[in-house]
Amino acid sequence: MEENKHQNSAVNNELSAAFCNKKPIKEESVTGAGSEVLNAQGWSTLQNKEAPYRTAAPEATLTTKQLLQYWNAVNKKVKPIRLLFEIPETRTVEDEGSKYVLYKVVVIKSGTYDGSQAYVERRYSDFEKLHKNILKDFKEEIEEITFPKKTMGRNFMQEKITERKLAFMDYLRQLHAIKDIRESDEFIEFFFLPEVQEGYNCLRSGQYVRALNCLLNVLSLQEKLCMRYYERLVLTLSAISVCSRDLGNIKDAYQFCEKGGLILHNHSCHKYLIPLLTFQITLGNELGKNMRDLQRKVTELEELHGYQSNLPSLKELVVQEYIQ
Repeated sequence: MEENKHQNSAVNNELSAAFCNKKPIKEESVTGAGSEVLNAQGWSTLQNKEAPYRTAAPEATLTTKQLLQYWNAVNKKVKPIRLLFEIPETRTVEDEGSKYVLYKVVVIKSGTYDGSQAYVERRYSDFEKLHKNILKDFKEEIEEITFPKKTMGRNFMQEKITERKLAFMDYLRQLHAIKDIRESDEFIEFFFLPEVQEGYNCLRSGQYVRALNCLLNVLSLQEKLCMRYYERLVLTLSAISVCSRDLGNIKDAYQFCEKGGLILHNHSCHKYLIPLLTFQITLGNELGKNMRDLQRKVTELEELHGYQSNLPSLKELVVQEYIQ
């Protein structure tokens, strides 16, 4: 008891020194796994490089535990939430003797109108796999995040399904609130990797309509989850353009191809750049566009890098991606 008293006193002294004589902010409770943290406004102001502790003090009435939670949140680079993860519905599936619940996870941009209802369906084992993958690299970061445990019975009762649905929503929200986790492959790919693999498999087998539907949903998710990672977007835009072209939608194919080329504008060595621009020229010619400037750019790139005329086509590159 005496040792705990000294520890608490030391923590209070350290935090008081950091936040003394500063204007306090209001405390706001955020729905979570039984814990209270300060609001996101307080965290974001701590990113000021010139005075990292010059803003946002906790309320004087906060307990030591709450102050420690605040301090841990700052160290974990918690940022204001930009995405919402909703699970509006579920469905129970019986397949070849197995029975499981699929949770429809909708990813929504917060703060603005989001017209693209991108979603995926995941079962408990998918969430469990995500949690195990996150634990490998971020064990300390998620030590206070609760993952819903397996139960021996009642898994298909509506009360249990609703309980898990709410728990999964909160779990995804808490993971996304930690910068290093929301930018990790483990977290990002949870939302689209099975769908992108299905899309590419359909493309390779000539099922272009099904491939296009999968990949358009994937693109919407990627634009919300990983805009900073241009390579994923370029791959998806290229595949969508190829699908659209094979379905005879030349205008759509051109627009998606053009977007991919613009993303690679400053990446002249990327293996997709020249095939993308060449494909765009072909599509533009079919649409009656003047493609002389773009053709000149392709010629300059080929001369700059010493490429020969036997570079793979965009479609040849696309069909080689995501082979399981």
